[in-house]
Parts: sequence; C-alpha cells; structure tokens
Amino acid sequence: MSQSVLALERDLFFAVKIRDTLRHLALETIVVRDLAAFSRALAGQNAPAAPPALAIVDISTPGVAWDEAIRQARQHGLPVLAFGPHVDVEARARALAAGAQRVVSNARLSSSLASLVQALLTSPETADLATEDEEQE
Repeated sequence: MSQSVLALERDLFFAVKIRDTLRHLALETIVVRDLAAFSRALAGQNAPAAPPALAIVDISTPGVAWDEAIRQARQHGLPVLAFGPHVDVEARARALAAGAQRVVSNARLSSSLASLVQALLTSPETADLATEDEEQE
C-alpha cells in the first residue's frame, strides 16, 4: 500500500502545488479545507486512500483551527510540516508549541517541498525545529 500525506490547505494554488509535487514522490495527497475533514481523515474515513504518514498544515488560514489540527496529527503519531508567511512569527511559535516538527515559509515550501517531505518521512525525529536562518525568504 502506498503512503499518503494529509494536507490542511484552503488555497487552491498551494493545494495543487502540494498534490503535484507529492505525486512525483509516489505519495497520494488528501487535501482538506477544515478541521472536521482533517479529523475524519486522521480517523481513516478517507477511503480508499492509505492512512496518512505525514501532515502538512497551512498556518495562515483564517478561521481554521490549524493548531488543533497539528495537535491531533501529533496525537496520531504523524510528523507535521507547517508553513505560512515568514513574517508571522507568532503563528510560527504557535505551530511549534502545538507540535510541528518543521515550520517553513511559503517560499521555502514551494522551493523545497519534496526534500522536506522526504526528510520528515524518513527520519522525523532528526528533522525537528528548523532554525530561523532557514526560514528567511
């Protein structure tokens, strides 16, 4: 069974970018737009997709409890890659406090998604907590 990645993302541009990039890594992508759908996917209610092995969470979406999504993913044992604007230091801190292993800027996600995902899937414990220098656009 192939691996899948669960992405909490409302922006069509980033959803397509994530899906297309991960397809090249032979990963199925489950894109959801709200916390309820995220929770259902974590509970395995996303058949026929494989259970997610990683969560990607957009921390810039207003009106979505993305920090709760991060906590839920971590409770299910999933590594979490969070992303958002590099200037939103408060959201970055909240994402790390909620349990995200990596928090990167939108630009970094666009340029390095494949390598970030591979690192988190291969060895999530060594991919913890990116430095501020890595996150500059």
